Amino acid sequence: MGINEAVILLGGMGTRLLPYTKTVPKEMLPIYDVPNIFLLVKEAYNSGIKKIIFVVTEHNKKIIQDFFTHDDYLEEFLKDKKDKKESLQEVEKIINEIEFKYVMQNMKGTYGALYSAKDYIEHDNFIVMYGDDLFASYEPVSKILIDKAKIDHQMYVTIRKRNYEDLPKVGVATIDKYNYLINLVPKETVKEGFELTGRMLLNKKIFNIKDQLVKHANDEYYLSYALLKFPNEVKVLIYDLPYFNIGEKSGYIKASIFYALEKKDDDLLKYIKELK
Repeated sequence: MGINEAVILLGGMGTRLLPYTKTVPKEMLPIYDVPNIFLLVKEAYNSGIKKIIFVVTEHNKKIIQDFFTHDDYLEEFLKDKKDKKESLQEVEKIINEIEFKYVMQNMKGTYGALYSAKDYIEHDNFIVMYGDDLFASYEPVSKILIDKAKIDHQMYVTIRKRNYEDLPKVGVATIDKYNYLINLVPKETVKEGFELTGRMLLNKKIFNIKDQLVKHANDEYYLSYALLKFPNEVKVLIYDLPYFNIGEKSGYIKASIFYALEKKDDDLLKYIKELK
């Protein structure tokens, strides 16, 4: 099972992060010293992905496309500034080795966003990444999903166990003893449960059930509910390492602090200790 394509869903206007996102897309929010979108692309790259399909809007397409394109003016400007040029080497390496495609979202919701990329996906199996979700792991989460699917040839989604008070009001995942996804239920029907998070390994047959889906709020089609059309075909990876939802202010700030400390920013650590 060769898997070397990823779809990154970048819809939404980032309204929870206004006023910053009035002009700058949330995907370009700096997580310490790099844009959030670069961390997603880096995860894909380190998972063996060779082609990334960005599902974008008019609000974010140009700035993301500019970031993942060679900048001749900047390269000329930095030609005598070796230390500054080195800071871009990782970005340049990925730009050279990954094919980037951009497609406009033309259906609402996460399933609608993925469906917009349907004609750009060449192979049967592919990775899906939600743009708001960051996973901190020495082994990329997407690679873990790919390695598992190579063994049992199933579709996969990531979930995390949460305390009852932290569960979403709807869409709580239930699983069986074999770690297959069973259902998505309201919070009040469970004592404890799991929340779906933003990494999936899917098969192109996910596109065949579009007409079976029910629209939810605001005429949106949800990818999570599309998964339920495949009983005993979608397994879960229970993920309990650091995870951040950077679509909300607290998640974004936590992610920035976490990655800063990962970079051994002693000055920042000292400052945090002084705040106690």
